Amino acid sequence: MARLLVFCESPVDFETIQGLVECVLRERGPDWVKELLEGPHDAAQEFRDWMPDGEGRTYFDLHKLSAYASRHRIRVPQGHFSGQPGEPGALMGRTAFLIARELTLNGTEVDAVILVWDMDDQGKERRMGLAQASTEARALVPFSIVLGCPDPMREAWVLAGFEPEPENEAEQARLATMRQELGFNPCEEAHRLAAKKEHAKRSPKRVLEVLTAGDRAREVRCWTETSLVRLRARGRQSGLTAFLDEAAESLVPRLSGAPPKPPPEQD
Repeated sequence: MARLLVFCESPVDFETIQGLVECVLRERGPDWVKELLEGPHDAAQEFRDWMPDGEGRTYFDLHKLSAYASRHRIRVPQGHFSGQPGEPGALMGRTAFLIARELTLNGTEVDAVILVWDMDDQGKERRMGLAQASTEARALVPFSIVLGCPDPMREAWVLAGFEPEPENEAEQARLATMRQELGFNPCEEAHRLAAKKEHAKRSPKRVLEVLTAGDRAREVRCWTETSLVRLRARGRQSGLTAFLDEAAESLVPRLSGAPPKPPPEQD
């Protein structure tokens, strides 16, 4: 069984990450992986396991890293990274990877660590910080590392998978109105929705809420029923394409022993 440990910010973040990773494993992994993941629930559980944090969550909360470190009696070095000051997020990443490393040292099997963190309005700096932490960690840990940098936030990734259902005139009308209001298609250029206030015109949270009419099940279908072709095509500037590619290159060989299949071709 492959054991995956996720660091993220919320339950909905974890749900999105889980769905995207399993989409990658189905489409880029060998046929037997797809059969397991699409088969009975018990079969999928025997193939991969999402590690709980010991506090009732199915993921490790990035807001609680200090508590996790204290619980495992980890002292996190505050120094530089390869002689350079840490960029935003570098120390957070170092802490997360040290926590995962401590688990492996205590006998817990960890095949891969996935860390996903919203970039908000610091995309360049936060990506550099996570790169510093992961570069340092990869020389010290036995597990694979996958980084996710939603730019500006998770909702941009979800919007990449939204397409009005052909028979749903209300959805088509909402998207048309939103395109007119914004001056661009928010599903194709979600990275431009950079407002931090939730009710601002260019807030990705507001746009997603409007397009899905607040229907949580409809939101979930954006990443569970949309092809990797569309997600990769629309997610180049929001960090989604990079995450899908890194997940394929790191996780498929680690979990299946086979190289990833080529990415599906764009229509």
